[in-house]
Amino acid sequence: MSEPERNPRTNGLGLLLASRLLRGLAAGMVTLGVPYLVLKELHASTIVLGGVFAAGALATAAFTFLFGRLGSRVALRPAFLLALGLLPVAAGLLLLPWSLPTMFVASILGGFSATGSLAGGGVGGAAFPLQTTILSDLVPSENRTRWFSLFTFLTSLSATAGLLLGGGASLEELFLLAFLLSLGSVVVAFFVPIRPVTRGRRPADSSRRVIRRFTATGVLNGFSQGLLTPFLIPFFVLVFDTPRPEMSTWAALSGGIGSFSILLAPQLDRRFGFVRAIVGTRLTAASLAVVMPFLPFVGALAVYLVLPALRVAALPAQTAALMGRLPHEDRSEGAGTNEAARIGSASGATLLSGFAIEDVALAVPFVGYAAALLVNSMLYVHFFGWDGERIPTVPDAAAV
Repeated sequence: MSEPERNPRTNGLGLLLASRLLRGLAAGMVTLGVPYLVLKELHASTIVLGGVFAAGALATAAFTFLFGRLGSRVALRPAFLLALGLLPVAAGLLLLPWSLPTMFVASILGGFSATGSLAGGGVGGAAFPLQTTILSDLVPSENRTRWFSLFTFLTSLSATAGLLLGGGASLEELFLLAFLLSLGSVVVAFFVPIRPVTRGRRPADSSRRVIRRFTATGVLNGFSQGLLTPFLIPFFVLVFDTPRPEMSTWAALSGGIGSFSILLAPQLDRRFGFVRAIVGTRLTAASLAVVMPFLPFVGALAVYLVLPALRVAALPAQTAALMGRLPHEDRSEGAGTNEAARIGSASGATLLSGFAIEDVALAVPFVGYAAALLVNSMLYVHFFGWDGERIPTVPDAAAV
Protein backbone atom coordinates (compact mmCIF):
# COMPACT_ATOMS: atom_id res chain seq x y z
CA MET A 1 0.00 0.00 0.00
CA SER A 2 1.36 3.46 -0.90
CA GLU A 3 2.42 6.04 1.64
CA PRO A 4 -0.62 8.32 1.17
CA GLU A 5 -2.91 5.44 2.07
CA ARG A 6 -0.98 4.35 5.17
CA ASN A 7 -0.29 7.33 7.37
CA PRO A 8 -2.74 9.29 9.61
CA ARG A 9 -5.36 9.21 6.84
CA THR A 10 -5.98 5.54 7.68
CA ASN A 11 -7.93 6.63 10.78
CA GLY A 12 -9.92 9.07 8.68
CA LEU A 13 -10.82 6.37 6.18
CA GLY A 14 -11.93 4.04 8.98
CA LEU A 15 -14.10 6.69 10.63
CA LEU A 16 -15.67 7.76 7.33
CA LEU A 17 -16.41 4.14 6.48
CA ALA A 18 -17.94 3.51 9.93
CA SER A 19 -20.22 6.52 9.48
CA ARG A 20 -21.28 5.32 6.03
CA LEU A 21 -21.94 1.77 7.26
CA LEU A 22 -24.20 2.95 10.07
CA ARG A 23 -26.04 5.22 7.66
CA GLY A 24 -26.34 2.39 5.13
CA LEU A 25 -28.03 0.14 7.69
CA ALA A 26 -30.54 2.88 8.46
CA ALA A 27 -31.14 3.57 4.75
CA GLY A 28 -31.89 -0.08 4.04
CA MET A 29 -34.48 -0.19 6.80
CA VAL A 30 -36.17 3.00 5.62
CA THR A 31 -36.16 1.81 1.98
CA LEU A 32 -38.11 -1.29 2.97
CA GLY A 33 -40.38 0.26 5.58
CA VAL A 34 -41.72 3.37 3.83
CA PRO A 35 -43.67 1.65 0.99
CA TYR A 36 -45.35 -0.71 3.46
CA LEU A 37 -46.17 2.17 5.82
CA VAL A 38 -47.80 4.22 3.05
CA LEU A 39 -49.53 1.41 1.13
CA LYS A 40 -50.48 -1.01 3.91
CA GLU A 41 -50.72 0.96 7.15
CA LEU A 42 -51.99 4.30 5.83
CA HIS A 43 -53.88 2.62 2.94
CA ALA A 44 -52.79 5.26 0.45
CA SER A 45 -52.50 4.86 -3.33
CA THR A 46 -49.38 4.67 -5.48
CA ILE A 47 -50.06 8.28 -6.49
CA VAL A 48 -49.67 9.30 -2.84
CA LEU A 49 -46.57 7.11 -2.51
CA GLY A 50 -45.19 8.80 -5.62
CA GLY A 51 -45.90 12.16 -3.98
CA VAL A 52 -44.05 11.10 -0.82
CA PHE A 53 -41.05 10.00 -2.88
CA ALA A 54 -41.20 13.12 -5.08
CA ALA A 55 -41.27 15.40 -2.03
CA GLY A 56 -38.22 13.61 -0.66
CA ALA A 57 -36.43 13.80 -3.99
CA LEU A 58 -37.13 17.48 -4.60
CA ALA A 59 -36.10 18.47 -1.07
CA THR A 60 -32.97 16.33 -1.28
CA ALA A 61 -32.03 18.02 -4.55
CA ALA A 62 -32.31 21.43 -2.89
CA PHE A 63 -30.38 20.31 0.22
CA THR A 64 -27.69 18.67 -1.91
CA PHE A 65 -27.14 21.78 -4.00
CA LEU A 66 -27.11 24.00 -0.90
CA PHE A 67 -24.72 21.79 1.10
CA GLY A 68 -22.47 21.29 -1.92
CA ARG A 69 -22.02 25.04 -2.38
CA LEU A 70 -21.61 25.51 1.36
CA GLY A 71 -18.93 22.82 1.42
CA SER A 72 -16.92 24.42 -1.41
CA ARG A 73 -17.40 28.10 -0.59
CA VAL A 74 -17.68 28.26 3.22
CA ALA A 75 -16.75 25.14 5.22
CA LEU A 76 -16.92 21.45 4.36
CA ARG A 77 -17.25 20.03 7.89
CA PRO A 78 -20.42 21.91 8.95
CA ALA A 79 -22.03 21.15 5.60
CA PHE A 80 -21.23 17.44 6.01
CA LEU A 81 -22.57 17.22 9.57
CA LEU A 82 -25.74 19.16 8.72
CA ALA A 83 -26.42 16.86 5.76
CA LEU A 84 -25.89 13.77 7.93
CA GLY A 85 -28.14 15.14 10.67
CA LEU A 86 -31.27 15.30 8.52
CA LEU A 87 -31.79 11.52 8.42
CA PRO A 88 -32.01 10.87 12.20
CA VAL A 89 -34.42 13.81 12.52
CA ALA A 90 -36.60 12.31 9.78
CA ALA A 91 -36.45 8.80 11.24
CA GLY A 92 -37.39 10.27 14.63
CA LEU A 93 -40.56 11.73 13.10
CA LEU A 94 -41.63 8.21 12.12
CA LEU A 95 -41.62 7.28 15.80
CA LEU A 96 -44.57 9.64 16.25
CA PRO A 97 -48.16 8.54 15.46
CA TRP A 98 -48.29 7.79 11.75
CA SER A 99 -50.09 10.12 9.38
CA LEU A 100 -49.62 11.29 5.82
CA PRO A 101 -48.56 14.82 6.84
CA THR A 102 -45.88 13.40 9.15
CA MET A 103 -44.80 11.02 6.39
CA PHE A 104 -44.39 13.91 3.94
CA VAL A 105 -42.37 16.02 6.40
CA ALA A 106 -40.12 13.05 7.22
CA SER A 107 -39.60 12.35 3.52
CA ILE A 108 -38.68 15.99 2.87
CA LEU A 109 -36.11 16.06 5.68
CA GLY A 110 -34.73 12.55 5.26
CA GLY A 111 -34.78 12.23 1.50
CA PHE A 112 -37.03 9.16 1.45
CA SER A 113 -37.02 9.36 -2.32
CA ALA A 114 -35.61 5.93 -3.19
CA THR A 115 -34.42 7.60 -6.40
CA GLY A 116 -31.08 5.89 -6.23
CA SER A 117 -29.84 2.41 -5.56
CA LEU A 118 -28.73 1.62 -2.04
CA ALA A 119 -25.19 1.72 -3.32
CA GLY A 120 -25.56 5.06 -5.03
CA GLY A 121 -27.01 7.28 -2.33
CA GLY A 122 -30.67 6.41 -2.16
CA VAL A 123 -32.27 7.41 1.15
CA GLY A 124 -30.63 10.43 2.76
CA GLY A 125 -28.79 11.23 -0.45
CA ALA A 126 -27.91 14.83 0.50
CA ALA A 127 -24.86 13.57 2.40
CA PHE A 128 -23.53 11.35 -0.38
CA PRO A 129 -21.68 14.01 -2.47
CA LEU A 130 -19.99 15.41 0.63
CA GLN A 131 -18.84 11.94 1.67
CA THR A 132 -17.46 11.50 -1.84
CA THR A 133 -15.58 14.81 -1.62
CA ILE A 134 -14.02 13.92 1.73
CA LEU A 135 -13.02 10.46 0.52
CA SER A 136 -11.42 12.04 -2.58
CA ASP A 137 -9.14 14.06 -0.30
CA LEU A 138 -8.16 11.05 1.80
CA VAL A 139 -6.87 8.84 -1.04
CA PRO A 140 -4.43 9.32 -3.96
CA SER A 141 -5.95 10.09 -7.36
CA GLU A 142 -4.63 6.97 -9.07
CA ASN A 143 -6.51 4.75 -6.61
CA ARG A 144 -9.78 6.66 -6.36
CA THR A 145 -11.86 4.25 -8.42
CA ARG A 146 -10.68 1.38 -6.22
CA TRP A 147 -11.50 3.23 -3.00
CA PHE A 148 -14.87 4.45 -4.29
CA SER A 149 -15.62 0.89 -5.33
CA LEU A 150 -14.66 -0.55 -1.93
CA PHE A 151 -16.56 2.09 0.07
CA THR A 152 -19.66 1.78 -2.09
CA PHE A 153 -19.51 -2.02 -1.90
CA LEU A 154 -19.32 -2.05 1.89
CA THR A 155 -21.98 0.64 2.23
CA SER A 156 -24.30 -1.30 -0.03
CA LEU A 157 -23.72 -4.45 2.01
CA SER A 158 -24.72 -2.56 5.13
CA ALA A 159 -27.89 -1.32 3.40
CA THR A 160 -28.64 -4.90 2.35
CA ALA A 161 -28.24 -5.96 5.97
CA GLY A 162 -30.70 -3.21 6.88
CA LEU A 163 -33.21 -4.68 4.44
CA LEU A 164 -32.83 -8.11 6.02
CA LEU A 165 -33.17 -6.77 9.55
CA GLY A 166 -36.25 -4.82 8.48
CA GLY A 167 -37.99 -7.95 7.27
CA GLY A 168 -38.04 -9.48 10.75
CA ALA A 169 -38.95 -6.37 12.74
CA SER A 170 -42.20 -4.51 13.20
CA LEU A 171 -42.40 -1.12 11.51
CA GLU A 172 -42.09 0.59 14.91
CA GLU A 173 -38.91 -1.33 15.71
CA LEU A 174 -37.58 -0.77 12.21
CA PHE A 175 -37.88 3.03 12.41
CA LEU A 176 -36.43 3.12 15.93
CA LEU A 177 -33.36 1.21 14.76
CA ALA A 178 -33.04 3.52 11.75
CA PHE A 179 -33.11 6.53 14.08
CA LEU A 180 -30.42 5.15 16.41
CA LEU A 181 -28.12 4.00 13.60
CA SER A 182 -28.34 7.25 11.63
CA LEU A 183 -27.68 9.22 14.81
CA GLY A 184 -24.60 7.08 15.44
CA SER A 185 -23.43 7.92 11.92
CA VAL A 186 -23.43 11.64 12.79
CA VAL A 187 -21.51 11.08 16.04
CA VAL A 188 -18.76 9.11 14.30
CA ALA A 189 -18.49 11.73 11.53
CA PHE A 190 -17.44 14.40 14.06
CA PHE A 191 -13.99 12.78 14.20
CA VAL A 192 -13.32 12.45 10.44
CA PRO A 193 -10.39 14.68 9.32
CA ILE A 194 -11.59 17.18 6.72
CA ARG A 195 -9.45 19.59 4.71
CA PRO A 196 -10.44 23.28 5.01
CA VAL A 197 -11.50 25.30 1.97
CA THR A 198 -10.96 28.97 1.09
CA ARG A 199 -14.03 30.96 2.12
CA GLY A 200 -15.77 32.91 -0.59
CA ARG A 201 -14.01 31.17 -3.48
CA ARG A 202 -15.97 30.52 -6.70
CA PRO A 203 -15.22 27.63 -9.08
CA ALA A 204 -12.93 28.44 -12.01
CA ASP A 205 -14.33 28.58 -15.56
CA SER A 206 -12.78 25.19 -16.37
CA SER A 207 -14.45 23.64 -13.32
CA ARG A 208 -17.82 25.13 -14.25
CA ARG A 209 -17.58 23.55 -17.71
CA VAL A 210 -16.90 20.15 -16.16
CA ILE A 211 -19.76 20.59 -13.69
CA ARG A 212 -22.19 21.57 -16.45
CA ARG A 213 -21.44 18.47 -18.52
CA PHE A 214 -21.69 16.03 -15.65
CA THR A 215 -24.85 17.81 -14.49
CA ALA A 216 -26.47 17.36 -17.91
CA THR A 217 -25.85 13.62 -17.78
CA GLY A 218 -27.07 13.62 -14.17
CA VAL A 219 -30.44 15.06 -15.19
CA LEU A 220 -31.24 12.14 -17.49
CA ASN A 221 -29.75 9.63 -15.10
CA GLY A 222 -31.99 10.97 -12.34
CA PHE A 223 -35.05 11.02 -14.57
CA SER A 224 -34.59 7.34 -15.39
CA GLN A 225 -34.10 6.44 -11.72
CA GLY A 226 -37.10 8.46 -10.63
CA LEU A 227 -39.33 6.71 -13.14
CA LEU A 228 -38.58 3.19 -11.95
CA THR A 229 -36.39 2.73 -8.87
CA PRO A 230 -38.92 3.92 -6.23
CA PHE A 231 -41.54 1.52 -7.61
CA LEU A 232 -39.57 -1.71 -7.85
CA ILE A 233 -40.62 -2.90 -4.39
CA PRO A 234 -44.19 -1.55 -4.79
CA PHE A 235 -44.35 -3.35 -8.17
CA PHE A 236 -44.09 -6.71 -6.41
CA VAL A 237 -46.45 -5.58 -3.65
CA LEU A 238 -49.15 -4.49 -6.12
CA VAL A 239 -48.77 -7.02 -8.93
CA PHE A 240 -47.81 -10.19 -7.03
CA ASP A 241 -48.94 -9.24 -3.47
CA THR A 242 -45.52 -10.25 -2.16
CA PRO A 243 -45.50 -10.22 1.68
CA ARG A 244 -42.95 -8.03 3.48
CA PRO A 245 -40.74 -10.81 4.95
CA GLU A 246 -40.39 -12.41 1.49
CA MET A 247 -39.85 -9.04 -0.21
CA SER A 248 -37.18 -8.27 2.38
CA THR A 249 -35.26 -11.38 1.27
CA TRP A 250 -35.51 -10.58 -2.44
CA ALA A 251 -34.62 -6.92 -1.91
CA ALA A 252 -31.61 -7.92 0.18
CA LEU A 253 -30.47 -10.42 -2.46
CA SER A 254 -30.83 -7.81 -5.20
CA GLY A 255 -28.89 -5.34 -3.10
CA GLY A 256 -26.21 -7.93 -2.40
CA ILE A 257 -25.74 -8.69 -6.09
CA GLY A 258 -25.51 -4.96 -6.74
CA SER A 259 -22.93 -4.64 -3.99
CA PHE A 260 -20.64 -7.27 -5.46
CA SER A 261 -21.00 -5.80 -8.96
CA ILE A 262 -19.44 -2.59 -7.65
CA LEU A 263 -16.18 -4.45 -7.07
CA LEU A 264 -15.91 -4.76 -10.86
CA ALA A 265 -15.61 -0.98 -11.26
CA PRO A 266 -11.79 -0.76 -11.19
CA GLN A 267 -11.53 -3.52 -13.82
CA LEU A 268 -14.23 -1.90 -15.97
CA ASP A 269 -12.47 1.46 -15.71
CA ARG A 270 -9.06 0.06 -16.64
CA ARG A 271 -10.38 -2.15 -19.41
CA PHE A 272 -12.93 0.12 -21.07
CA GLY A 273 -12.68 3.61 -19.56
CA PHE A 274 -15.49 5.26 -17.63
CA VAL A 275 -17.62 6.21 -20.66
CA ARG A 276 -17.72 2.75 -22.25
CA ALA A 277 -18.23 1.14 -18.85
CA ILE A 278 -21.27 3.35 -18.17
CA VAL A 279 -22.75 2.95 -21.64
CA GLY A 280 -22.38 -0.84 -21.71
CA THR A 281 -23.86 -1.56 -18.29
CA ARG A 282 -26.72 0.93 -18.53
CA LEU A 283 -27.85 -0.08 -22.01
CA THR A 284 -28.02 -3.67 -20.79
CA ALA A 285 -30.14 -2.48 -17.85
CA ALA A 286 -32.41 -0.61 -20.27
CA SER A 287 -32.99 -3.74 -22.35
CA LEU A 288 -34.01 -5.78 -19.31
CA ALA A 289 -36.26 -3.07 -17.88
CA VAL A 290 -38.38 -2.97 -21.06
CA VAL A 291 -39.43 -6.63 -20.69
CA MET A 292 -39.79 -6.78 -16.89
CA PRO A 293 -43.49 -5.75 -16.57
CA PHE A 294 -44.54 -8.40 -19.11
CA LEU A 295 -42.89 -11.31 -17.33
CA PRO A 296 -44.35 -13.75 -14.79
CA PHE A 297 -43.15 -13.59 -11.20
CA VAL A 298 -40.00 -15.69 -11.69
CA GLY A 299 -38.88 -13.73 -14.76
CA ALA A 300 -39.65 -10.35 -13.19
CA LEU A 301 -37.79 -11.39 -10.06
CA ALA A 302 -34.75 -12.44 -12.10
CA VAL A 303 -34.63 -9.01 -13.75
CA TYR A 304 -35.12 -7.29 -10.40
CA LEU A 305 -32.18 -9.18 -8.92
CA VAL A 306 -29.72 -7.96 -11.57
CA LEU A 307 -31.11 -4.53 -12.50
CA PRO A 308 -29.49 -2.57 -9.63
CA ALA A 309 -26.17 -4.30 -10.31
CA LEU A 310 -26.13 -3.07 -13.88
CA ARG A 311 -26.99 0.45 -12.78
CA VAL A 312 -24.22 0.74 -10.18
CA ALA A 313 -21.38 -1.39 -11.57
CA ALA A 314 -19.70 1.60 -13.23
CA LEU A 315 -20.72 4.17 -10.59
CA PRO A 316 -17.30 4.41 -8.85
CA ALA A 317 -15.63 4.97 -12.24
CA GLN A 318 -18.03 7.81 -13.02
CA THR A 319 -17.48 9.35 -9.57
CA ALA A 320 -13.70 9.13 -9.93
CA ALA A 321 -13.96 10.74 -13.38
CA LEU A 322 -15.83 13.74 -11.93
CA MET A 323 -13.53 14.13 -8.93
CA GLY A 324 -10.43 13.76 -11.11
CA ARG A 325 -11.51 16.62 -13.36
CA LEU A 326 -12.03 19.09 -10.51
CA PRO A 327 -9.52 20.63 -8.07
CA HIS A 328 -10.04 20.00 -4.36
CA GLU A 329 -11.81 23.30 -3.71
CA ASP A 330 -14.48 22.66 -6.34
CA ARG A 331 -15.28 19.01 -5.65
CA SER A 332 -18.00 19.58 -3.07
CA GLU A 333 -19.86 21.98 -5.36
CA GLY A 334 -19.33 19.72 -8.37
CA ALA A 335 -20.56 16.60 -6.60
CA GLY A 336 -23.44 18.46 -4.97
CA THR A 337 -24.61 20.11 -8.20
CA ASN A 338 -24.42 16.84 -10.10
CA GLU A 339 -26.37 15.00 -7.41
CA ALA A 340 -28.92 17.82 -7.08
CA ALA A 341 -29.62 17.67 -10.81
CA ARG A 342 -30.01 13.89 -10.66
CA ILE A 343 -32.35 13.91 -7.68
CA GLY A 344 -34.30 16.97 -8.78
CA SER A 345 -35.14 15.49 -12.16
CA ALA A 346 -36.05 12.25 -10.40
CA SER A 347 -38.74 13.97 -8.36
CA GLY A 348 -40.86 14.89 -11.38
CA ALA A 349 -40.32 11.46 -12.89
CA THR A 350 -41.49 9.82 -9.66
CA LEU A 351 -44.75 11.75 -9.72
CA LEU A 352 -45.23 10.74 -13.35
CA SER A 353 -44.68 7.07 -12.53
CA GLY A 354 -47.11 7.12 -9.62
CA PHE A 355 -49.79 8.52 -11.94
CA ALA A 356 -48.92 6.11 -14.78
CA ILE A 357 -49.06 2.99 -12.60
CA GLU A 358 -52.41 4.04 -11.11
CA ASP A 359 -54.22 5.40 -14.19
CA VAL A 360 -52.35 4.64 -17.44
CA ALA A 361 -50.29 1.47 -17.81
CA LEU A 362 -47.87 -0.40 -15.59
CA ALA A 363 -45.30 -0.61 -18.38
CA VAL A 364 -44.90 3.18 -18.79
CA PRO A 365 -42.18 3.65 -16.11
CA PHE A 366 -40.21 0.67 -17.42
CA VAL A 367 -40.22 1.84 -21.05
CA GLY A 368 -39.51 5.43 -20.04
CA TYR A 369 -36.60 4.25 -17.89
CA ALA A 370 -35.04 2.46 -20.85
CA ALA A 371 -35.49 5.45 -23.17
CA ALA A 372 -33.91 7.84 -20.67
CA LEU A 373 -30.90 5.55 -20.22
CA LEU A 374 -30.42 5.40 -23.98
CA VAL A 375 -30.30 9.19 -24.31
CA ASN A 376 -28.13 9.42 -21.18
CA SER A 377 -25.58 7.08 -22.76
CA MET A 378 -25.53 9.16 -25.93
CA LEU A 379 -24.78 12.29 -23.88
CA TYR A 380 -21.79 10.66 -22.18
CA VAL A 381 -20.28 9.86 -25.59
CA HIS A 382 -21.07 13.36 -26.90
CA PHE A 383 -19.53 15.20 -23.94
CA PHE A 384 -16.55 13.00 -23.11
CA GLY A 385 -15.82 10.93 -26.22
CA TRP A 386 -15.92 7.17 -26.51
CA ASP A 387 -12.61 6.96 -24.63
CA GLY A 388 -13.57 9.62 -22.05
CA GLU A 389 -10.64 11.88 -22.87
CA ARG A 390 -12.23 15.10 -24.16
CA ILE A 391 -11.95 16.59 -20.66
CA PRO A 392 -8.59 15.54 -19.15
CA THR A 393 -7.99 15.07 -15.44
CA VAL A 394 -6.42 17.87 -13.38
CA PRO A 395 -3.18 17.60 -11.38
CA ASP A 396 -3.96 16.35 -7.89
CA ALA A 397 -2.92 18.30 -4.84
CA ALA A 398 -1.50 16.57 -1.78
CA ALA A 399 -4.13 14.68 0.17
CA VAL A 400 -5.23 15.61 3.70
